[in-house]
Amino acid sequence: MARYPSHWIILTNPHMTDIYATPEGIEFLIAPDDNIKTGDIAYLWANPFNLFYAWGEVTSTPRPEVVEAAGPDGYLEKKKRYAISVRNIKHLHPQIDEEMMWSRTELRKLIPKGHADDLCAISLRPGQAAQLNDFIREHRLDAPTGSTTVGIRWLQEEIPPQVTIQAVIYAGDKTSEGRLVEGVGIAWFEIIRLIRRDPKEIFNIEPRTFEELIAGAYERAGYDEVVLTPRSADKGRDVIATINGVGSIRIFDQIKRNRITHPITADDVRALAGVISMAQNVSKGVLTTSGVFAPNLMEDEYIQRIVPYRLELKPRDVLIPWLMRLGGF
Repeated sequence: MARYPSHWIILTNPHMTDIYATPEGIEFLIAPDDNIKTGDIAYLWANPFNLFYAWGEVTSTPRPEVVEAAGPDGYLEKKKRYAISVRNIKHLHPQIDEEMMWSRTELRKLIPKGHADDLCAISLRPGQAAQLNDFIREHRLDAPTGSTTVGIRWLQEEIPPQVTIQAVIYAGDKTSEGRLVEGVGIAWFEIIRLIRRDPKEIFNIEPRTFEELIAGAYERAGYDEVVLTPRSADKGRDVIATINGVGSIRIFDQIKRNRITHPITADDVRALAGVISMAQNVSKGVLTTSGVFAPNLMEDEYIQRIVPYRLELKPRDVLIPWLMRLGGF
């Protein structure tokens, strides 16, 4: 079975800037890591300038070396290092610095901080690498291939994430309930702009893509953990969004891409109420629709008892302004 390349942030010496990067490749000495392999992608981060200045391809399996370096007390001590070579260097002009990355919530997590060794390799999950690649492309720079396509087909199948193109959302690790959502892609913002120009376009979005859109919205809203459940056997939950810590909350969102001519009925609401009443690990349910709810639905005495604190209804006239705010409009 073919091995797909892994992605790494390589923390490099302060002097390792463009002048030392050549098309033939450069060598870095880093803390030992047996997981780096030939063909992996390395994003080069310069200490202490706090910026990405290039990326390239690892050309050989790291080899161990022993070097002398100053210890905490200032005396020379021997350190075990791995030497890795990186070739096909692609310079970043402009360079991607810490301030630029802070402008995007999903990229803040990728800023190297708090590492005991300032010369090391930091593993990136495929979704994180895709976020970084798309950010590089937004600045009209070359990025590693295979980061972005409309939709995330690999959520349903075990297709490696790095082969997707223009993802609506970036997915991370698989959990027992679905896939973690790590951020939103360029396509997410394009869909928001499309709806802003013509709200009726929301009805033309494929149902699964609509679920991805809402999952991405929770991630943009700052939820600590967002899970997109599988297409089938989702147990009445399309998105699970969690805020941890004091005042923690866990939401089950059932998402329906309906037209106005097919309103959500009281039976639909009661079905979700049944899900959240049987599940012991949920704070509230949300029923999100691109359409509307049936007239007189709130006259149902059972629904009255649980809306809005136990179950929240989110029709299009609430949903679209929420999406616009999260999209920056």
